[in-house]
Amino acid sequence: MNIIDFLKNCVKKYPTKTALIDEEKSLTFQQLYQETQNFSSCIEDSNKDVISLIAENSVSFIIGYLGIINSGKIVHLVSPEISESNLLNQIKSAGSKTIICSNTAKKKFLSYPSIKIPLFEFDEMGSQCGTYENNFKANDLAYLIYTSGTTSEPKGVAISHAMTEFTTKNIVKKLGYSDSDIDVLPLPMYHSFGLGCFHTSLCVGSTLVLLKNANNLEHVLESLKKHNATTLAAIPATLTKFLKFDKNILENYFANIRLVITNSTSIPKNTVQNFKQILKKGNLATYYGLTEASRSTFMIFDKSNGREESVGHAAPGVEIKILSKDNTDGEIWIKGNNVIKKYWNNIKADKSIVDGWLQTGDIGYLDHEGYLFLKGRNDDVINVGGEKITPYEIEEVVKQIPGVDDAVAFGIKHDIFGQVVKLNVVKSKNSDLDKSKILTYCMKNLEKFKIPSKIDFVESLPKTDYGKVKRFMLK
Repeated sequence: MNIIDFLKNCVKKYPTKTALIDEEKSLTFQQLYQETQNFSSCIEDSNKDVISLIAENSVSFIIGYLGIINSGKIVHLVSPEISESNLLNQIKSAGSKTIICSNTAKKKFLSYPSIKIPLFEFDEMGSQCGTYENNFKANDLAYLIYTSGTTSEPKGVAISHAMTEFTTKNIVKKLGYSDSDIDVLPLPMYHSFGLGCFHTSLCVGSTLVLLKNANNLEHVLESLKKHNATTLAAIPATLTKFLKFDKNILENYFANIRLVITNSTSIPKNTVQNFKQILKKGNLATYYGLTEASRSTFMIFDKSNGREESVGHAAPGVEIKILSKDNTDGEIWIKGNNVIKKYWNNIKADKSIVDGWLQTGDIGYLDHEGYLFLKGRNDDVINVGGEKITPYEIEEVVKQIPGVDDAVAFGIKHDIFGQVVKLNVVKSKNSDLDKSKILTYCMKNLEKFKIPSKIDFVESLPKTDYGKVKRFMLK
């Protein structure tokens, strides 16, 4: 089964049901199918194997995405915020010869002198298309995403239809999505988290509400009420920001929500505990995965399991093992039908895939019941005089200090110890927190070698769209 089959099944079962709602319009499944057919007719005869798609969340984005796939091409998904040099590198690597984008993105990219390939707006594509019926053109690969590059240069990851089907059906099975759901999605679909949410809605025939700005918390909350939503997808940072609202107000907005799904970026234990109380009729859930191995674990934080810091058990059909010299923390390896066979034109990166096992570079451990816990990344380990420290251990302690909004720990060079710990802290608004208070708290709650040698207050931390710290920018 391929992604277009998901859509065809919905057309057969629910032709007049609302499939998509954005901030300007809505489409039924029958309308979405016809718009997809029309769009693909504009590009099916081109000799371009890869087409770049660059836009914010919208109905037009989804029509373009499905239309490109239906024409037998591979969709190269790109953030509208991408820099000129990064866009040029991705286009060269992907082999894309055309960009299809929103009006806002086109205006921006026309100012990039190095981008020489044609740019087309959605409206321009629509004006060239008639009303057609186009059969799906076979292609094993569906889309191409370049990893966010939190520790290194982005790598091209091509995802097949078979991988998408496997992962989507696991999501449905583990999290109970159905055709009765109304799913609010403020996450960008040019990343695998948001895109996977769309695939899930399309698979079961639920209604998907698309929002463009996850930072507008009031609008997200109002959308839950306005559309009688049953599920919400959000990154951990967004969930933590929600907690600044009065708890009774949040309980009202989330009264009919059966599921809040987040991802494996570190979720503060306090956030998990609060949402377990806020969601009277539902649960908070998370997953662990990479673009290369999406949704490899699932964790549902029910009222009694007490593992607020775990990312759960391996997904059905997925294996996880820990490579460790001393049977404690070690590198996480993943194997399953959700794992890529190789990277996109990157022989060097392919060395991290051995006999079907993906070496993730993430550090973690499995407890006696098979629950996975994350501790950081290989690249991030701080070596203080031979003592190995994961930044996560320090950050979790510091984030408990009143007046700390965010914090990141990393290693800096030291003549005697090789490395020592440096801490960057984002203070809460109007906080009177000073460095001495942080240092005193750390001395009481951390081993001596983990105590920061230097502390700086900063306005913000460099992060990806999904809230992961770009640690390479700190070193």
